[in-house]
Amino acid sequence: MTLARATVLALAVAGALLGSPARAQTQDKPAPDAKAQPPAGQPTAPAPASASPPAGYPYPAPYGYPPGYGYPSGYGYPPGYGFPPGYTYPSAPYPAYPPQGYPQYPPAYPAYPPPYPTPAPEPPPEPPAPLPSGRWRMGASLFLVPQGYLSYDLKYRGESQLTYAGGTTATAGVTTFAELDPIRHLYLGLALQFLPSIKWEPRSGSAAGSNAFSGTGQELDLLPQIGASLSASPRLRLLAYVAPGYSLLIASGMADAFANSGTAHGFVVQTGGGVLYALGAHGFFSIRGSYQWTFQNNQVQSNTTGASADAHFRFHFIALHGAGGYWF
Repeated sequence: MTLARATVLALAVAGALLGSPARAQTQDKPAPDAKAQPPAGQPTAPAPASASPPAGYPYPAPYGYPPGYGYPSGYGYPPGYGFPPGYTYPSAPYPAYPPQGYPQYPPAYPAYPPPYPTPAPEPPPEPPAPLPSGRWRMGASLFLVPQGYLSYDLKYRGESQLTYAGGTTATAGVTTFAELDPIRHLYLGLALQFLPSIKWEPRSGSAAGSNAFSGTGQELDLLPQIGASLSASPRLRLLAYVAPGYSLLIASGMADAFANSGTAHGFVVQTGGGVLYALGAHGFFSIRGSYQWTFQNNQVQSNTTGASADAHFRFHFIALHGAGGYWF
């Protein structure tokens, strides 16, 4: 193909394109205005995700924001809100309250009251004293005998030679004891009791041969005990006991015609009861009352003939005991 023929063919193609109906319609129709509003009732088409503007770039007025769209950081409120986009609050402080103050506020204090001193902490309460846990107790007691009753009968060959029946003067004694709690509500004990002075006086107006002589004596009692206890509280016990034992009596001054040849001895029984209070893990004190009977016999000799006579003693009394000791 020659150059002239190619040129004519290119011009023919260009003329055909320029003279087509599509091209004429495009040239006759004006371009749409970018600021023109869409018809009423027509929804606004959301902007495609690929064509979203960069952060901080405002959308054109006719376009709305797509659903769920979040404002980009640093983006100001759109027009129509109280503050324009990019508005910053003033840094100056707000104006002070009026000088007269508000009527609902109380008047200002001229000065704050001084702080109250911190109260001293209360001392912790003292722990209670420990309770006794042992089973053994040892102690001693003093006891008082306000008055006793003594009688004796001096018999020679079966016939009464001298008799006496009357009261004794007030006296006191001492007791040492040990007690064991083998089981609950039961205790066993052993007591040694001593009366250093027992005195009796003849009664005035007594018949001849009766109550004629005054006398004195000393008594020593060995008293095994068996008792019951009841705990009224963790520290307080109620006690009751019986103590059958053996007694020795050294008497003098029964009669000038007879001389003692030994010590009267015999059976004794004591019953009593009281309270026992624990002072701590080991200490205790006790108050008890007792009643005692003694039955003693002895032989005496005549100062003239040397014949023997039998002396029978009966002695009973009430005593009040105050005791203390150690619990272990």
